[in-house]
Amino acid sequence: MYSTPSKKFNKEITVIHPGEFHVSGEDKIISTLLGSCVAVCLHDPVNSVSGMNHFMLPGRITKSDIINDDYAKYGTSAIYNLLLQLYKHGAKKENLIAKIFGGGHVLDKITDKKGIPFDNIRVAKLYMEIEDIPIVDIDVGDKFTRKIFMDVRSGKVFLKKTTKAEVINLVVQRELDFSINRFA
Repeated sequence: MYSTPSKKFNKEITVIHPGEFHVSGEDKIISTLLGSCVAVCLHDPVNSVSGMNHFMLPGRITKSDIINDDYAKYGTSAIYNLLLQLYKHGAKKENLIAKIFGGGHVLDKITDKKGIPFDNIRVAKLYMEIEDIPIVDIDVGDKFTRKIFMDVRSGKVFLKKTTKAEVINLVVQRELDFSINRFA
């Protein structure tokens, strides 16, 4: 996790990586880049507190696993720890709303309902149902990577989708531009 100023948003951006989460009540942005991973974005509009996690694997759903695993790479513990930190920052459960992103099949051509991306999505939805937190926005599955930016105060999430082919084409073009400029 790291923070950097953003000219585009005119705010500080805290970028989280796989296995991390961040909670804040400050006027800032929380961001991450997702492939098959999932991010659960939770917002309390009354107390202007938001948080985001980025988990890689669904994890097991037993009380001892959730409580004893403080590492946020598993969905079950990532959501549990995100909720704990939100409450410590003044969020109230009855005010929380959820937005869920990710779970793209970016490494293979499988788009049916099996595999890690599907399981990650399922865990996020199930956990919100168990906690009785309404999901107000969801963009999951398909073959996209997703870059998301969450405004902490408003709870708005800005989303940019990219396909694997677009990423590869961009990298190839940048490498060509670099080699032409470097050796010209």
